[in-house]
Amino acid sequence: MRGAGLILAVTLLLAACVMESDGQGRAMPRALQGVLDMAGWDMAADGPLRLDGEWEFYPHRLLSPDDFQEPGYMEKARSYVLPSPWNQDTADGTAMGADTGFATLRLRVGPAPGTPRPALYLFNINAAYRLWIDGSLAARSGEVGQNAAQERPEPSKRLIPFANLGRPVDIILQVSNFQYRDGGLIAPVWLGPQETLQAWQDRSLGAAMFFVGAFFVMGLYHMALFFFRPKTVSPLYFSLYCFAWMGNYAASDTSGWALRLFFPDIATRLLDQIALCCFFISIPVGFAFFRSLYPEEFSRRLLAACIAMCTIFVAVAAFASGLTLAQALPLYYLISGLLIIYCLHRLYTAWRRGREEAGFLFAGFCVLGLIGINDMLADMKLLASTPRIPEGMLAFSLCQAFALSRRLSRAFTAKERLSVALEGKNLSLEKEMAERTRLEREIVTISEEERRRISLELHDGLCQELTAARLHCDVLRPSCSGTDAGCEELARLSGLLDGLVDHAYDLSRGLWPLEHDSVGVGPSFRDMIQRLGESSAIPMEFHREMPCETCRNPHLAQLYRIAQEAVTNAVKHSRATRILISLTCPSARAAVLVVRDDGRGLAQAETTPGGLGLGIMAHRARIIGATLCIEDAPGGGAQVVCTVPCQANTNDPDTRRAS
Repeated sequence: MRGAGLILAVTLLLAACVMESDGQGRAMPRALQGVLDMAGWDMAADGPLRLDGEWEFYPHRLLSPDDFQEPGYMEKARSYVLPSPWNQDTADGTAMGADTGFATLRLRVGPAPGTPRPALYLFNINAAYRLWIDGSLAARSGEVGQNAAQERPEPSKRLIPFANLGRPVDIILQVSNFQYRDGGLIAPVWLGPQETLQAWQDRSLGAAMFFVGAFFVMGLYHMALFFFRPKTVSPLYFSLYCFAWMGNYAASDTSGWALRLFFPDIATRLLDQIALCCFFISIPVGFAFFRSLYPEEFSRRLLAACIAMCTIFVAVAAFASGLTLAQALPLYYLISGLLIIYCLHRLYTAWRRGREEAGFLFAGFCVLGLIGINDMLADMKLLASTPRIPEGMLAFSLCQAFALSRRLSRAFTAKERLSVALEGKNLSLEKEMAERTRLEREIVTISEEERRRISLELHDGLCQELTAARLHCDVLRPSCSGTDAGCEELARLSGLLDGLVDHAYDLSRGLWPLEHDSVGVGPSFRDMIQRLGESSAIPMEFHREMPCETCRNPHLAQLYRIAQEAVTNAVKHSRATRILISLTCPSARAAVLVVRDDGRGLAQAETTPGGLGLGIMAHRARIIGATLCIEDAPGGGAQVVCTVPCQANTNDPDTRRAS
């Protein structure tokens, strides 16, 4: 909340710097019965003078300077206190009788203005006027008429210079209003040096463009946030909220109809429609923004009611007359005031519940809501104040920007913490994976060593004993006669021992390719392929192109197992008529195993439910750091390609010999 208070203080200070100053150090003289005595008022030292007070008032008459040359008009004049709607305040207790109508106002200012280049500064006058200064037509806005058909409304802010003739100034103003709720001069008229009033006008226009630009940039920024994160709708609503207030301010008299800087010929009626439609739209859009942030605090039904109310009033603004809309506007003001109080209460509740950044939005909306109520009361002439909605909207926008910045800062901080934690997790996972790979390789090594031990025991133990038993049978056979039954059994036993010896040797060679130890890999691959070819009756070919006489690649045993599994799979599933196996080392840097068949290919190959062959090959390839590719072969069939880096010192001439 301290940060929100700082934002609000800076905003209000900025607003105070850009607002028009109409206060003076000393009390200004006021007009009495149509005459303003400005004796003793030095415009160079005291500044411009407000022409407030009692003007001569001629209701339902459009009088020109020539009409005042006839005697008796002074006696017919009423008094009208400026600034105020002409149906509310008159000095003599009478009124216009209605907001609409036409009248003439007259003021005589004396002595002569103490400046060589005097000017009048007129603010909004509803709805058309003609101005004479010292008998000369000095300015006009729209077309003054005696009924709505004759009138062409054109409210405007005007700086009107005139010549200082060295005598009192006579001001005659014809005004008609058939379009708006309040008629007459509802804003002050200033008299002062042209340079000073021009500076005021430039400053007012500069402030208007500053606020319009601030709303535009804020809306564009939040629209970009929504574009990059469309799942978060609150930036979209706030963007539309900023654009709505920008349109309202740029098209209203508060900014001097800033939109006319870009579209000078735009009609006043259209400006009114734009300003009011933007104001009507801002209410449900702002409510939707709050509800998108705090759905538990803001009612969905009330949002639907706001949208319905907005739709009705936008239709009225688009199709009804300006006077009808002006008469219905107080109802919208009343509903808007109640909604402001409701939103303040719900934002306070969200803040007390600890909702994210609700404190900043509550602080900003306190300023915007109170200023909004002030402006609505001032527009209905229930409060003597000036419109300050741009300053309130700027305060609210800055609080929202601060809240968004804090939200993003927290998100970035959380992301940094998660990144650090994730980096630690990744390092731990990498260590765990490295340890797991080491253990897998160790398990495979132990498995192969166990295979080797069992193979050697079979070869040196069981195979030798079976061979000795067979030889013993061969020694006993000559001692038997040819008709002895025992001799027949001995011959049968000798044949059985022959088969067992061959089976034991085959089992020993299958468990461990003995040739890996010293001779090389060629014979063991050929032996394995020969046995599988004989058992499957499928022709198989083996090609070996290795530059080293004795291959030192420590992963040849795994290549052997992968080749064994690949050939077995081809025999079982591919319906191949030929299988080609090659083991090459084309660059002397990697051993490449290729098993290719001419079968039906991967798409049509028969698969066994629960088969583990492909998974086992992939696992073996992964633990030795090899690349395994199983794909359809060119021309039909399938092929298995496994490439494992060679760790041998292939540059040593003693260990290399061309095949």
